[in-house]
Amino acid sequence: MCCMHNKTQPVKNNIYSMKYRNLFHSVMLCAAVALAGCSNDETSQTGKLQDKVMGTASTVTFSTESSATQATTMTRTSISHNINNGATPYWSAGDKIWVKDTGGNFKQSGVGTFNADKTHGVFTLSGTFSNGCTVNYTGANGTAGDKVTIADKQTQTVPNDFSHAGVSGDCGTATASGTGNSFKFKLDHKASYLCFLPRSSSEYVHRSKLFKIEVISEDAIAGTYDFSTGSLSNAPLTGASKTITLTTGSGFPVTNTTTDINANGAYMVIAPGTHRLTVRYWLRNKTDNPEGTIEGTVTKYMDLACEAGKIYDVTANLNPQELSSEYYMWDAKKEYWYGFKNVQPKDALGFNDNYPKSQSSDPNRWHYTPATGVNWAANTAAQCPTINQIIWYTQKGDPHWDGTELWILLGRLRKGGMWLKKQDVIAAENHTTAQAMYAAYNGTDYRNANYEFPEYSFSNNNVVNGRPEKSKIGNYFYLPAKGFYRKGEFQYVSAYGYYWSATSSKHNPDRSFSLNFSSSSISLGFNYQFYGFSEELKW
Repeated sequence: MCCMHNKTQPVKNNIYSMKYRNLFHSVMLCAAVALAGCSNDETSQTGKLQDKVMGTASTVTFSTESSATQATTMTRTSISHNINNGATPYWSAGDKIWVKDTGGNFKQSGVGTFNADKTHGVFTLSGTFSNGCTVNYTGANGTAGDKVTIADKQTQTVPNDFSHAGVSGDCGTATASGTGNSFKFKLDHKASYLCFLPRSSSEYVHRSKLFKIEVISEDAIAGTYDFSTGSLSNAPLTGASKTITLTTGSGFPVTNTTTDINANGAYMVIAPGTHRLTVRYWLRNKTDNPEGTIEGTVTKYMDLACEAGKIYDVTANLNPQELSSEYYMWDAKKEYWYGFKNVQPKDALGFNDNYPKSQSSDPNRWHYTPATGVNWAANTAAQCPTINQIIWYTQKGDPHWDGTELWILLGRLRKGGMWLKKQDVIAAENHTTAQAMYAAYNGTDYRNANYEFPEYSFSNNNVVNGRPEKSKIGNYFYLPAKGFYRKGEFQYVSAYGYYWSATSSKHNPDRSFSLNFSSSSISLGFNYQFYGFSEELKW
């Protein structure tokens, strides 16, 4: 019932091949279905659920077929899954079935009667039924025999517990055999299922709890589906949702460095189909952010063909990116805290007096002063974008603010950053070249401007909230909001990003241009060269 697939690179759009192998488990004559395995950068297996059977008994009884081979007794209800071994369904207390009578109408049974290990059920109905009649299970909350609702909000509070399958959208169909008032059937499951198996080698993640998993698709994966044919319709009839959110109560630990289903195995029901999925693992950390509890995501991607009745194991290595702690005055030869890394302020508004104060006292850490008439970098900022390229990014970069993705800076867990279109993508979309973007913006070379630029020139307030969708993410790159240093004080980390260009001002030789952004805006900056900005943006 579940599917499994995993990606370890959050920005790359790799698609992994899937391998399937047949495996069968029997439960009280519930036919087992083929197990399938899905291969990613990490080994994954898929398996077909064993048949979940249903029965009746008011005037007519529908009962599970019994198998000559008895499965190992399980104490849990719903679905039991072992990695590489598929999954076995079990009845849950309160389960009912729907049976189509000779008039073509679905009749609902009473609450089923089950054996101790929930592998066998007997259901009773009133009505007239014939050999070969249709039996449907439409979930624990099913209100009709021909409709199934896959929930866009699902809940699991205990690791490796799929007892919420029935309320989340599990469903199945069968053709009953029998006459008179006694029929038997074995159920064929028709939803798909994911089993998430996170791990991490990061000490920051080890001190966090996984409290939510959010799966975002480019097509509908939840809603109310037509089930009149015994298969879920290709699209929902109502309540279509491209997102399914699984909450995990107080959260599961991710202290394991290898896959451990008993530590944090998490399950989700999803509609069958070929899906482009973004999987956001939500972590809550109460230790590693100076401002208190921080909640954020580690994001993975996968393309997955989910088949009806199959479970997919989705492994994921949750390691937030650790960023460089280097900041520079404009085009300085050495970074801002060179020789004083042990006292570099780490927290917002943190201060240390060992910052560079003058050309004479700190020649290597002090900003570069170009010769008269020269306004381009010669040292560490020489490979940064020109003012022209910065303008292209602000105006044509389709900025997306990502306020949730976690990263590590200076021993602190933080979040916040901007996605921008890559230079070659902007060039192609605007019928130009990267070299032409370097030299001018829309025919004007702003490197030669000898007038004063207003603060926040070429501002763009059309910022999309949220990262680009999975099929387009490869066209973008990410810049974290690393803040900056001003006279030894650390400012605006996680809220603003400041990245130097290779161009200084001809009008104000003590200022240079930069790329500046926040959650709501991106612009060309015009800043004093003694500020300590990032230089990771290269052209």
